[in-house]
Amino acid sequence: MEELVVMRKLLEETLGREAKLERITFSPLPLRRIREDFRAELIAEGEEAAEASFPFLSLSLYRKFSENGNRTDYETPFFDKRRRLSALVTAEAIENCGRFINAIEEGIWSLLSECTWTIPAHNTYVRDTTALTTPLLERPILDLFACETGEILSLTISLLRDKLDSILVKDTEHALRERILIPFTTDHFWWMGNDGPLNNWTPWCVQNVLLSLLPLDLSEKEARKILKTAVSALDAYIDSMPDDGGCDEGAHYYHEAALALWGALTLLSRSTNIDFQPIFHSSKIKAMAEYIENVHIKDDTYLNYADSSPKAGTLTAREYLFGKAVGSEALMHHAATDAARHWKESDNDYNLFYRYLAIANDEEIREEAQKSIKTEKPRFIAYRTTGLAIYREKDIVFSIKGGNNGESHNHNDIGSITLYKNGVPCLVDIGVETYTKKTFSKDRYTLFPMRSTYHNTVNFPPLEEHEGKEFKAEILQMDENTTSLNLTGTYETGKGLKRYIRTAFCARERNEIHITEDFEAEQTAVLSLITAEELKKEGKELKAKHFSIIFPSDTETEMETIAITDARLRKAWPDKLFRTLVTLPESITWTIRL
Repeated sequence: MEELVVMRKLLEETLGREAKLERITFSPLPLRRIREDFRAELIAEGEEAAEASFPFLSLSLYRKFSENGNRTDYETPFFDKRRRLSALVTAEAIENCGRFINAIEEGIWSLLSECTWTIPAHNTYVRDTTALTTPLLERPILDLFACETGEILSLTISLLRDKLDSILVKDTEHALRERILIPFTTDHFWWMGNDGPLNNWTPWCVQNVLLSLLPLDLSEKEARKILKTAVSALDAYIDSMPDDGGCDEGAHYYHEAALALWGALTLLSRSTNIDFQPIFHSSKIKAMAEYIENVHIKDDTYLNYADSSPKAGTLTAREYLFGKAVGSEALMHHAATDAARHWKESDNDYNLFYRYLAIANDEEIREEAQKSIKTEKPRFIAYRTTGLAIYREKDIVFSIKGGNNGESHNHNDIGSITLYKNGVPCLVDIGVETYTKKTFSKDRYTLFPMRSTYHNTVNFPPLEEHEGKEFKAEILQMDENTTSLNLTGTYETGKGLKRYIRTAFCARERNEIHITEDFEAEQTAVLSLITAEELKKEGKELKAKHFSIIFPSDTETEMETIAITDARLRKAWPDKLFRTLVTLPESITWTIRL
């Protein structure tokens, strides 16, 4: 592929150089030239962080995950410490008067005092295996958050080196070598490639490893090894992504996947003094960048599937800079208008690099946000590799998903449909609950949000969709008005289902969507409808405030309320959603009317 050829040429050119890889430093100077209200907000945040102490993370707390599957007991103070240190560093870099230094040094000491930077859920050397109860300190694991911890500490030293205790600086650089440099250059982790399919871990880890190591004083041998490993991993990741730029993990993970790829490539370009624009100008990378724009509904709401939440966050300086790199005016303007109102990363405000980018580019972003630019999304978008079709008509957004049930962060959601009107959820994808040990275990598909019976699909009780890459949809048609999917292969063979084809036709001029369920099965077919509003049955019609569903004849229905008590789900939904089960005695076409 074009992108891989370009990447490999860049690798060969860089490794063939005699010059040492250049060290990256982060200057606090751009941070001082910011608007007063922004400055006041950041300093107030630093003052609040300085008032609290940094908690101790005990071994017994670490082992709670293995004992009861709970991730939040350890991860909450883990991330809070990093968030507070980043806030303190930001405030000091802006104010530049030294009053946050003592608290910053306490934060550095607290992170250095942690025996491991790897969270309990990731404490394993083999992908998708049971986590070890105790970290093995002689062989550090590079997971997402060990790499991000390195990033925070490295940028802290880079920004404030002359103000910090010189021995503490040396201790920090020693820890970065022991915990990041050595494992990255001598060990092999699955996200580096050659160990099965890759996902957001690859660019996310590589970006933060580069941020951890490039500010260090590296030998030429170390720099070459870092570069070779980083580019090899990114090369494998780009190769694994579809040409259309679709993200099978959904909008929520775009920020850690395609967006972190931008970060990693930008850092490599800066440290080698090689122009990476040939990569950013490639069709695949541009498509990856614009994916988030194409699945956007309104405000911070996005079309979601898999473990992604519909509340995937507002866009930030990073999306603006990615849009700028690939030449996407729509992404640039959307990100700028979002970032001008909401400067923080939606759920990753502890990453110091992301804070730095938000502040350093604030003036340019605000200028872009003030421009009067009107962009329109396409009426039809197809991501054929993941089987996602998106239809828009005025204020209506409708999607239908194909793909397979072995995708990253998969839910058994093949054939599921999603519908929004003017940003209001009509037919919804629930998302995922707070992660626990069970979420990524053999029992994953016993969790209700993962099952096809809790998506907008047809099931044949007791037969429902089965997990696994081999259980997939066949695209029969996917064009401007119609998507037709053969879903027979989504269910186990020999269990009574002989044929199931779902077709969605958008009757745009009538603001209607016609869904045809064509099946032959020994079992009775049952349609699941997940809605944010309770449906009221009136004869052959199911009515809600913003839409109605009409069947060709009266149907047998069963309605239930889904209590939303999980903290992660409550970020997206009110205290309840609704599931309506409709018995389908035969193949039918039913209509969604808006």
